[in-house]
Amino acid sequence: MKKDKQTRYVISKGLAFAEDADMNKLSTLSEKGWFLDHFSLFGYVIRRGTPHKQIYCLDIRELPKEEEAEYHNIFADSGWTYVCSAGDLHIFSAEPGTVPIHTDRATVYDKYTKVARISKIAAFVTLMLTLGSIALRFLSTKVWNNLLLENTSFVVLTLCVMAFVPSTMVYIAYSLRLRKFSA
Repeated sequence: MKKDKQTRYVISKGLAFAEDADMNKLSTLSEKGWFLDHFSLFGYVIRRGTPHKQIYCLDIRELPKEEEAEYHNIFADSGWTYVCSAGDLHIFSAEPGTVPIHTDRATVYDKYTKVARISKIAAFVTLMLTLGSIALRFLSTKVWNNLLLENTSFVVLTLCVMAFVPSTMVYIAYSLRLRKFSA
């Protein structure tokens, strides 16, 4: 993507860990004339515009293509403008003072339930892969004494750990958030 004076890249702190901080940061940038354009790898692309305060809110929902227009209209009727999506993550903006998208504990809890379940599965799968690669590493170094398999198992173990750690952190973050909003 070509960078110019009209667009910038803003790094995210991670929506699982700092959703409110990211939304507040985007809001602060809007006062300086920078508005969210779309998601990017590990962050957002913002675009230059006329400075005015906007608030941003994230909704997490699996959305079939045929339901997109209705979904966006529901939010528009409440004063929220669709900005962008990445998978099941959808960001909306509104003028300050607009009624929040999620107004009670139950709707916030529903917002995070599915993503917590998916992150739990991802953490479990990466745990199993990591344990399998540890076993492969052990066997290749202590039992089979095969240098090629030993080096390959080291690479596989490294990749598994690189996937396991963040997936577990995301699962823990969403689990703690669910516990906070459970009734």
